[in-house]
Amino acid sequence: MATGRHLSVDDDGILVNDQPGPNGWEVRQTFRTEDRPRGALALRHISTGRYLALDGEVFRLADDADAAAWLTVERVVSGAEAAAALAATADVAVVVVGDHPLVNGRETEDRLDLALPAAQQAVVRAVREANPRTVMVISSGYPVTWDGDDPPAVLWSSHGGQEYGHALAEVLFGDADPEGRLTQTWYRSACELPDLLDYDIIASDATYQYFRGTPLYPFGHGLGYTTFDYADLAVSVEDGRITASVTVTNTGSREGVEVVQIYTRQRSSRVKQPLRRLRGFVKVRLAPGESTRVDWGLDVAELAFWDVTRSRFVVEDAPHKLMVGGSSRDIRLCAPFHVDGERIPPRDALAGPIAAVDHDEYDSVTFVDADRVSGDAVRSTAEGAWIVFRSVDLGDGAASCAAVAGGEEGGVVTLRLDDPLYGPVVGDLPIPRAGRHDLTEVRTGLAAARGVHDLYVVFENAGITVASLSFGEAG
Repeated sequence: MATGRHLSVDDDGILVNDQPGPNGWEVRQTFRTEDRPRGALALRHISTGRYLALDGEVFRLADDADAAAWLTVERVVSGAEAAAALAATADVAVVVVGDHPLVNGRETEDRLDLALPAAQQAVVRAVREANPRTVMVISSGYPVTWDGDDPPAVLWSSHGGQEYGHALAEVLFGDADPEGRLTQTWYRSACELPDLLDYDIIASDATYQYFRGTPLYPFGHGLGYTTFDYADLAVSVEDGRITASVTVTNTGSREGVEVVQIYTRQRSSRVKQPLRRLRGFVKVRLAPGESTRVDWGLDVAELAFWDVTRSRFVVEDAPHKLMVGGSSRDIRLCAPFHVDGERIPPRDALAGPIAAVDHDEYDSVTFVDADRVSGDAVRSTAEGAWIVFRSVDLGDGAASCAAVAGGEEGGVVTLRLDDPLYGPVVGDLPIPRAGRHDLTEVRTGLAAARGVHDLYVVFENAGITVASLSFGEAG
């Protein structure tokens, strides 16, 4: 607009150009385009979902999509071409991309993929072709990806305050060392991410702790204007505390900051353990050639995890590995250590009810409330869903099984040993039709169920809810 102001919508739904930019909790300055025939477009107001319509000489919002004004786009100037022309005259080009915290970086907006907007990527490509010495600055509230090769330098920052510009300039010109490190994994593609509502990072191998692929940038990543070397890692366990120390040396030609990161991995366990878990970090500032000894400590109790078989935290007797380096993937040194802890015994099937939510692994089930007041249960979301209880001790022979269960359409739950598809069937539980919270006890006899086994509870129908299982002795 000729005024240089942003379009907004007033309280009467009339379009005005009186705002310096997107603002307020209810952002009223943003629109989406919708295609219309013959290359025309309509504008839809994001905040209200209404359409821009022409009312005489005034643009106002209308509820009916058929009332929307048809608009055509006329390109006045190409931003990519203008940026490229300017970059060709510069020693170094700096392109700033990312998101606006009140437009596409807010909690009300979801992305369909990780990629930078196509228009921003076009600007970066044009500038790089005009000037190979290009720095891409990403200012965003989340990780992003881009097509093609990486620019010679990439600098990321979250949204800063009023001194952001000064801080950015100091880092770009080398007056300050970039001291930040990534607090998330930057994946290469959205296909490496679990479903948006799947928060089980263990089963989905998500986050730096479990991810086995090669990320675009790993958790903890960050470079500076100098280099560092690690040496003489030592680790010990004494009096319930793990201590470690390592020598860090600035091997570059200028002062810099290193964030020394300490990770551990439990190398054997009854349960699936993280590949790496950050246990601490120490930031050190060193002059060229300077060395320092970095000390770190952790109580052994911090290695505990929740034992579903006994409903309490436990530290296992197990070998561990301590890793130090500049990121979760830039591991410079490793050292083994052993923790004297407990051995988790098999579950005693005959000791009492086993809650269904205390399973060890699952497929195609979800957690639900057991009744209207309290309690948890699991419900199958597909035929063939299952949960498994590892190392269940059925003693000299469990003769019966009772389950608190139900299903809106009824069905069958099959009990198998050691495999959900081909393991021997030891019992079938008939699940009656019941309301969502009207779970009842059902029973079945068991055949040849003795000793220690992995017990699979297989849901032959979707929509079956199980809250608990109980086993009875023979005779």
